[in-house]
Amino acid sequence: MKILSVLFLLGVTCVLFSCGKKEADVGKAVITFVVGNVTLERGSEKSKAEANKEILNGDTLVTDEGATAMIAFGENASLLEIQSGSKFRFDDIKSDKKFFQEKGRSWLLSNKLVKGEGLSLGTPTTTAGVRGTKFYTTVVDDVTLICHCQGKVELENSSDHSKMIPTSDYLTVTKGTKTIVIDKEDLSKLGIPYVHNHSEVSNSPLGEKNNLKLEDFLKIQELAKKKLTEK
Repeated sequence: MKILSVLFLLGVTCVLFSCGKKEADVGKAVITFVVGNVTLERGSEKSKAEANKEILNGDTLVTDEGATAMIAFGENASLLEIQSGSKFRFDDIKSDKKFFQEKGRSWLLSNKLVKGEGLSLGTPTTTAGVRGTKFYTTVVDDVTLICHCQGKVELENSSDHSKMIPTSDYLTVTKGTKTIVIDKEDLSKLGIPYVHNHSEVSNSPLGEKNNLKLEDFLKIQELAKKKLTEK
């Protein structure tokens, strides 16, 4: 299983950037910066994704390897970092935000939502519903991994529709009807610090760049394999 190898890539080499953020209007999603080659698909049309370009319902962003895009939503400045090798669709960007991540990696910060607002991120195996939180998602083939960085995420398994709400900053791995949890204690036994540094770029407004060592993510990969087999 190579899911965790993909999640904990050591990151891409990139230049420092200035976010140059332009505050998005209510109900709008705007690309704030792009590193590398990112394509915006709108129906049958494809164009280069660029800073200050607005995202519309139904749009899809596709990132090449080594490419990253940041999107800001509305006046509450919720942020989404779509990382390299990803395909991410924006089904609804209004008050009830609905996204679908077909593959790749994303890091999402949803600031506290007001009454009537919602946000959900679907993948081929899960749906994550949030109410003000920050989480990191990796999709590879039929496996979804979510790091529940802060707040609470209601995780629904797409195969059997079972639901769970982690009570702390767990790492969940879902394959088929199985969802296993890796927590801080698990990593402590392996001698691995449990930190939430998931960005692929330097100076990301979402947080620090991923710098996990190769030997550490190989240990985590083996732990996930073991837990999925035992469940």
